[in-house]
Amino acid sequence: MTLFILLIIALCVYYLFIYKANNASQSVTSPISRCPNCDNIVEKDFNVCPICKETLKKYCTNCGEKIDVHWRFCPYCEKPIDKDVIK
Repeated sequence: MTLFILLIIALCVYYLFIYKANNASQSVTSPISRCPNCDNIVEKDFNVCPICKETLKKYCTNCGEKIDVHWRFCPYCEKPIDKDVIK
């Protein structure tokens, strides 16, 4: 009975401290997202979707940094993004 209780405690410790921590770190640093048009899996540094050619990134007209097309402000220079201009 004591061995069974120790086994349960060991499994709980493994789940709480090792398994959960590993999965949490993978979800935060995962370089994969989905295309808003076709829902295809794309990497975060892709400029266009390789399946439907949906534009995923563009360049800020003020500072020239690469930004996401859905952002309303540039995180580098704080300029509002003009939705009609895509470079």
